[in-house]
Amino acid sequence: MDRDTATAAIGEALAGAARGARDFVYLTVSTGLGGAIVSGGRMVRGASATAGELGHWPVALPSCAGVPRCGCGAPGCAEAFAAGRNLAERAGLPDATAVYAAAAAGEPRAAACVREAEEALGALAVGIANVLNPERIVVGGAVAEHQPAHVLGPMRAAVAARAFRAPAMAVRVLPASLGPDVGLIGAALAACERAAGRGEWFL
Repeated sequence: MDRDTATAAIGEALAGAARGARDFVYLTVSTGLGGAIVSGGRMVRGASATAGELGHWPVALPSCAGVPRCGCGAPGCAEAFAAGRNLAERAGLPDATAVYAAAAAGEPRAAACVREAEEALGALAVGIANVLNPERIVVGGAVAEHQPAHVLGPMRAAVAARAFRAPAMAVRVLPASLGPDVGLIGAALAACERAAGRGEWFL
């Protein structure tokens, strides 16, 4: 058993957009935000096996007016702004697809929510680049897949504009390549790797 984002990272590492990379971050932008970190060719698990909860990276000061509260209870998490579920709730619409459609049509509240989601993802990408110095940030999930201009575009622009020069030059923000079944694919590949004795890097 493993977290879905960890198995997704395994899949992308073995057969997807992170193939050949020893330092990468997998980020999913979907109903929620999550991720996994691979550093020096090994999955980073952390002291309590919760490393990679990138959706809960704070991107706003709790004391600022209007900062949304995340499902985890904390204010200002990236997930509070950019996860599809929270984006829809903040815009007062049924789902993220409706929010992006309304924003494209010029509806002010939806447009403001999309803009804040872009800023949150940009801030998250800058933090990842500066703190973890990966060679790739691989971004999957339904929102990222269907709205790359609002996910990958802002992340790339923010890294180029605001990250330290060395990590900004080293990193590429790429779309995940294994589609919506990436977690299942990764789980199957993880089982094969462990059976073959090659699974130590992600344990």
